[in-house]
Amino acid sequence: MNPNIKNIIFDWGGVLIDVTMKRFVATCKEYGISFGDGEISSTHKAGFFQEYELGNISTEDLRNELRKRTSKNLSDKDIDYIWNTMIEDVPKDKLQLLESLRTRYNVYLLSNTNALHWESASDAVFCFNGLGKNDLFKKIFLSYEMHLAKPDTEIFTCMLKEAGLKPEETLFIDDSMTNCKAAESVGINVAHYTPGESLQEIFK
Repeated sequence: MNPNIKNIIFDWGGVLIDVTMKRFVATCKEYGISFGDGEISSTHKAGFFQEYELGNISTEDLRNELRKRTSKNLSDKDIDYIWNTMIEDVPKDKLQLLESLRTRYNVYLLSNTNALHWESASDAVFCFNGLGKNDLFKKIFLSYEMHLAKPDTEIFTCMLKEAGLKPEETLFIDDSMTNCKAAESVGINVAHYTPGESLQEIFK
């Protein structure tokens, strides 16, 4: 671990929490929701998915987009359930790691995410030993609130400026090599994480 690092920035989906697109797609099929070619890419960043992550459309717009793709009469509750099937828990060992790191570093979260996922899951998945998300992270940066998304380098420069961080003192951890390269291009130290591997290894 670089001794000059004072700040650690975590990605959410793929690093701290698993995102299971296969389960989401399977649940859509169960509810009769179908998608056209290119609407769901391997990184689930196509079409209205991306617009929702950027905060350019509302949660109601998202629900209506999904309703257009089925002949069934789905309630808001149905749609929210389907949408959230792609979100898993944060494993206990990762929560323990966050709890430990916050005593030694300034810990931040920078995520490409959307309002429904964050509002539905964040309080529950970051509840640990009496701590919550605002205890585990000094500040949280979300794409839908910033109207910016990785790998756009502007999201990194905006975060650095708002948090008052020096890039050379900052480590960014993401499961996307493209996002890591974008952060590296503005001077941030990076660690590419492969889902399923030990996150603790980065800090040895």
